[in-house]
Amino acid sequence: MFEVLIKDGRVIDGTGAPSALLDVAIDGAEIVSVHKALEEEASRIIDAKGMVVCPGFIDIHSHSELALLANPLAESKIMQGVTTELAGNCGSSPAPLLGQAREEAFRLAERLHVDVDWSSLDEYFRRLSAA
Repeated sequence: MFEVLIKDGRVIDGTGAPSALLDVAIDGAEIVSVHKALEEEASRIIDAKGMVVCPGFIDIHSHSELALLANPLAESKIMQGVTTELAGNCGSSPAPLLGQAREEAFRLAERLHVDVDWSSLDEYFRRLSAA
């Protein structure tokens, strides 16, 4: 018996192969089977008929450093299928915050109602983990 069974979805597996109508079985955090018409029982069955089932998307150029503190669940990203983000790769960074960078962080954080109470990257990561 599976924990979750996603039935009849158009599966795109990320390999470049054509999509196919398949069922996806999940136990814990692991996909354990991807086949046509799985007949096994599951605790939860999701009818994906007419929908696409695919791996999570990577946002390779995100600016979520402060937004994640304002909304730690990141629902807007999850609802778009984004499961991984790369941040700080364009010169902006949540730390270290010194001089003008600190002033800019305060300005941006104010709009999100985030209290900037860190200076170092380690302090930022601790704050993010706490959120």
